[in-house]
Amino acid sequence: MPAAAPAAVSTAHVNVETASSPDASALDSLLPLPRPRISPSRSVPNVSAAAAPSPFTSDESRAPSPAIISLTATPLTPRSRRVSASASTPIRTPSRKGKERAVEVEVEADALGEVSVQGNARRGLRELVARDERRPITRDVADMPPASDTVYSHPRRYYVLTNAGKPVFSIGHTDDDTLTNLMGVVQALVSIFAEDDDKLRSVVRGRTRIAFLIKPEMYLFAVSDWGEPEHVLRTQLEYINLQILSVVSAAQLARAFARRSNFDLSRLLVGSEKFLYSLVETCQDDLSFMTTTLQPLRMPPALRESAGNTLTPPAKFKDLLYVLLIAGGRIVTLLRPRRHAVHPADMHLLFNTIATSPTLREVETWLPICLPKFNPQGFVHAYISFIREDVGLIFISADRDAFEPLCGWRELVVEQLSRDGALDRIAACVKSHPYTVAELGSPGLRHFVYKNRGMVQITSPEWEEPYTKGSEARRRLVTLYQKAQDALFARPGTGQPTPLRLLYLCGPHEAVLAWLTRPFELYVAVSPHLPMSAVVATANRVAKWVNLEESRLFLRDAPVF
Repeated sequence: MPAAAPAAVSTAHVNVETASSPDASALDSLLPLPRPRISPSRSVPNVSAAAAPSPFTSDESRAPSPAIISLTATPLTPRSRRVSASASTPIRTPSRKGKERAVEVEVEADALGEVSVQGNARRGLRELVARDERRPITRDVADMPPASDTVYSHPRRYYVLTNAGKPVFSIGHTDDDTLTNLMGVVQALVSIFAEDDDKLRSVVRGRTRIAFLIKPEMYLFAVSDWGEPEHVLRTQLEYINLQILSVVSAAQLARAFARRSNFDLSRLLVGSEKFLYSLVETCQDDLSFMTTTLQPLRMPPALRESAGNTLTPPAKFKDLLYVLLIAGGRIVTLLRPRRHAVHPADMHLLFNTIATSPTLREVETWLPICLPKFNPQGFVHAYISFIREDVGLIFISADRDAFEPLCGWRELVVEQLSRDGALDRIAACVKSHPYTVAELGSPGLRHFVYKNRGMVQITSPEWEEPYTKGSEARRRLVTLYQKAQDALFARPGTGQPTPLRLLYLCGPHEAVLAWLTRPFELYVAVSPHLPMSAVVATANRVAKWVNLEESRLFLRDAPVF
């Protein structure tokens, strides 16, 4: 493949080794570095801007960026590794009627990066949110106060209430006696914004952020002091909303609240709380939620193709929507109607439902479920049958009476997979799916996330020490990934006016290089002591390795019917 023509590359470098916390990776400044040079001689083979056919689609906005094949960076001088925002370039975020707004409330006059509330507090919240313009925000990394070596964050808290202020669901709230009062306060707060034709998006006080997601029948909000971007919390709230819709469709919600405005939605969710708890726990550090993707099972492409051919449905199933073969909780192959794709969020909800209920693995099940990204107004039916402990078949149909025909077809599929020896080989792939950064042979590489943007799929190595499950180190690195992605796409609140294509965040424990091109999105975590030339070489090595392993890592050219 010919080398790509050199393209201008936007870059930014942020030193997040702030004195306020050892893991504070806040994007306090985004200043340009000397632009990297694109080296055609170091191009990654077979990387193309053309997207390979994929069964998945995503509604995530994508920054228009040309394909960047290889990187060569000018080494950073020690001085350029410590940067800060200049007071001469303030970031202004005017509030406009009809738009969602973020309110930053500050109670300490000398804190940086916050908005101070002036005047008599008795004037009420209405005067605060009615202001047409906020004070410019300036941030300086060098002026941050000193911090200890360890920062202890509280667990995130999540709440759902109806638009009448009735509690529906909560996670992390320890005092049930105050829950009703809290919901009433939030309902009143949201109503104040609604009167001005606004929607409240977030409130910031010190290290604590409260993010809101406003729906017609429900208000959702989350409280966190982890330092993550606002977009992360709102995405998690959206998943909670989708999980509720998978149980109670949007049409059912609308009818219930049309009959009675103070309808108690919690009654319809009795028994489904465990699915919400499981979803919230999973999305804390599952990188497929952050990237709105799926990570298929790593396996030989010939075996994946053979399984797909076996699963091609007979023509008699007119209302069949999706056919899935899963193993180890990951997709082996997925068949779909021609010109129709699957949204990863629907698959996340389906997999969460299966993982949470052991019964679904023990017996054949005909499960009614709403896939909100497919159709939030109604239900489809999923035939779920596990052939082996870790290998299952899922047939999703719009025909509620298709259970018996699908049972009969399932027997034919299992017989063919067993005769070909595919089941044994797929079971073996479950064991060999995990891989470590050692396979790439790049010193200093600690972890990475590679998103194939055309296929809407990711690959990522196993978490290793010190990034074990539930550890502070993993929380810190995931938050750093999230901040890098937020700045890369110039989401609201980052202070970044335009999307970036390269971003380097350096903290005391690890550094992250984020790289955005048309074919892929890459986040590489390395030792903070690596020189920039080594960091860039590591990113190139990861991109090249993934390209060479692409046929095993990703589901390509899935069959259609």
